[in-house]
Amino acid sequence: MRGSDASQTLLFNFVTIEERVPAKHPIRALRTAAAAVLSELRSRIDQAYDRRGRTAIPAEQVLRALVIWSFYDVPSERQLLEALEYNLLFRWFVGLELGDEVWSREAFRRNRRRLHDCGVVAEFLARLCARSRGRLLANPHFHVNRTLIDEWSGQQSIDV
Repeated sequence: MRGSDASQTLLFNFVTIEERVPAKHPIRALRTAAAAVLSELRSRIDQAYDRRGRTAIPAEQVLRALVIWSFYDVPSERQLLEALEYNLLFRWFVGLELGDEVWSREAFRRNRRRLHDCGVVAEFLARLCARSRGRLLANPHFHVNRTLIDEWSGQQSIDV
């Protein structure tokens, strides 16, 4: 018997994004490694932010978004932010809940530059790639954009 093609949306959803990410997906190991590196860099990240003023995008989310941008070879910042609107895997990795709004391009760019200018982006990527030791390029889930990583790392040489 043929099933119906009903397109009514649910009023309530009782499934988390966490449950949608396959248990053996390699992005889980990447997120664990990113969390460890972020923990190591917490004091450097704190130094990049003033204690007064408006609340910024969490640095951890900005840095994890940069990982998505470079490791999934998303072509542009605009397309990265668009993909964060609907891609559950990306939202989960970055740390956005289903109902969270994705940031504006200006806010994302401003926060990315702040972290880049104080050297946190380069240090984060260097440590993350060092933990992975070449497994990223060998994994078919990732299409690492070396150009972005080289740009963000400045003078550092990072093996992916």
